Amino acid sequence: MTQPIQTADYWDETVDGYIAGAEPFTALFCHDAVALAEIEPGTTLLDIATGPGALAVAAAEAGASVTAIDFSQGMIDRLLTRAGSHPIEARRMDGQALDLPSDHFDRVCSVFGIPLFPDWRAGLAEAARVLRPGGRAVIGVADNPYGFGPNQLLAQARLALWPDEPIDIGVPGMAALSDRDAFSTELERAGFGDIAMHQRSHDIVLPADILTNESPMIGSNPLIVGLDDTKRDAVIAEATRIAEQWRDADVIRMPSTAHLAVAVKRGS
Repeated sequence: MTQPIQTADYWDETVDGYIAGAEPFTALFCHDAVALAEIEPGTTLLDIATGPGALAVAAAEAGASVTAIDFSQGMIDRLLTRAGSHPIEARRMDGQALDLPSDHFDRVCSVFGIPLFPDWRAGLAEAARVLRPGGRAVIGVADNPYGFGPNQLLAQARLALWPDEPIDIGVPGMAALSDRDAFSTELERAGFGDIAMHQRSHDIVLPADILTNESPMIGSNPLIVGLDDTKRDAVIAEATRIAEQWRDADVIRMPSTAHLAVAVKRGS
């Protein structure tokens, strides 16, 4: 079943919230990816699942000519307001079936987008298809199956309370690609070689009072939806206890890690 986070409507409705709450964190990994891409002036680069365009803008500032795609028109519209004079073409497009020529781009990047795709293997294959042979891809995924911030805290709490109880948030790509070895294997299957895995860590900053049922990021979170009231309260209490180790006054500064894979398209 497709989860809300896998739909364009979800992202259209949460553009402002994403920019305010998540992008200050995710943009750090976007800058890491741009550095790993080794861009030179005139490099052609495709940014898949660009969101509001943190990676696209950083790549353009590094000298790339950027095509940025996302299935959310709201995200594309926001990128268009940011692009200014940068060489960025922003287009609404499905990353699972790119309307772009094969063997075309010098670089392909995607940070945290492809694992959310319902057909994430098609996303990886399409990234390889449009990259020229010998071109470089940089693809970022979370190092855990649940994501960052509240998801990490709630998952850690559930695992602490019920270590033998499986957790499934219904996003198979996140689970499959969070394991470095599995991620590397899937990249090889998609047509990549010379794969190098890099880990990068940054702090996600959350309000210290975020862990309540009243918070929109908690009350409807898939990690506690479906639990009875007693279990929900237990998970939130345990997550609050875990978060205390990262409390800094009125915020939580939680270290979070991503795998950034650098790979080269094999010659055709």
